[in-house]
Amino acid sequence: MTAAGPRLTLPVLALALAACAPPHGAVLGRATPLAPSPTPTPRAALVAVLDHPFGATPNTLRLLRPDGAEVAETAVDPDAEAIAVAGPHVLIAGAGRVEELDSDGTRLPLPTLPGNATDDIVRGLVADPGGTRWLWSSVGQSASGAVSRLYLGSAAAPGSPSLLLEKSSAGAALQPVAWTRGGPVVSEEPLGIGGYVLFRRTFGATSVLDLVTHALRPLTGADCAFSDMVADGSYVCVADGREGPHGNGPVTLRLVQTGHAVVNVALPSSVQQAGAAFFSPDGSSVSLGTSPALGEGQERMQTALVDVATGAMHAFGPDGIMPAAWLPDGRLVAMRMPGVAGGEVGTYLLDGTGTPSLLTPAWTVLGVLQ
Repeated sequence: MTAAGPRLTLPVLALALAACAPPHGAVLGRATPLAPSPTPTPRAALVAVLDHPFGATPNTLRLLRPDGAEVAETAVDPDAEAIAVAGPHVLIAGAGRVEELDSDGTRLPLPTLPGNATDDIVRGLVADPGGTRWLWSSVGQSASGAVSRLYLGSAAAPGSPSLLLEKSSAGAALQPVAWTRGGPVVSEEPLGIGGYVLFRRTFGATSVLDLVTHALRPLTGADCAFSDMVADGSYVCVADGREGPHGNGPVTLRLVQTGHAVVNVALPSSVQQAGAAFFSPDGSSVSLGTSPALGEGQERMQTALVDVATGAMHAFGPDGIMPAAWLPDGRLVAMRMPGVAGGEVGTYLLDGTGTPSLLTPAWTVLGVLQ
């Protein structure tokens, strides 16, 4: 996967639902026995995929159940600049406009993004796990360099975003990276990064954003590419990846657990890039994609699971796949890209033993709607 420039991500926008209550002052007579309320059916997780890599035109977004049945599909606007999922929604944005796609396929135009739609670029947009609040940065140019502004929006007032932070820099810009179970993570990303990038999520130092004080608490340095964080603040990053700032040691998965010693998992010398390190739903393990980074058309990949407590690692699933996301039931969503050895291109679900089932021949996974 070649990165021609900064990769843009966007969060998901959700709409608030009004609560219903008896009218104020209503007189209530003798209560009529009510039938027991049926037990709510848990919302089924959906996997969001694109027919082609994001940016290709024409393109189609599809929402699929884990059994492969298609729930909804929609054409992606050719002007789309970014797309992402969170909660039960997909958000598609471009040219200063945003549009929401719900899990049932309903499309809803939303208020425009602030800033100059012609000149500003959305460098990152992420939403909390429920899709009720979202962050994004708008990056424009000034005489002294880039000006990045970090905004917070909410479902309660989607048309009234708050400006949280503003930064001017000649070579870097604020960018939301992910809204994890441990909170929103923001990076100071260098501008103009390109090259052969398979897994890396960040190139700059990252911080956790306090939404009340707007303070940034340092998390990882630029030498360890952030990947994921859980509710207690434990996080995982990858050090010494060859496509970014690194030292002379082996590519290393670093598990930083609250209240425990740091666990460093040094990978074999054949591994030149690693990432897609995502905590499993129960937090006991981390997925990991690795590659010798041989180049397009001759690439090889492997997926492993790493025990969070011990750092023990074992291969998981067939050759050639990359972790993409976890389903709530503990199955791993993975993808095999064109030009990667190992089998048929597409999106796969891996059960607890690593046995794969092909979900769709499309391989551009956006995430999981819940």
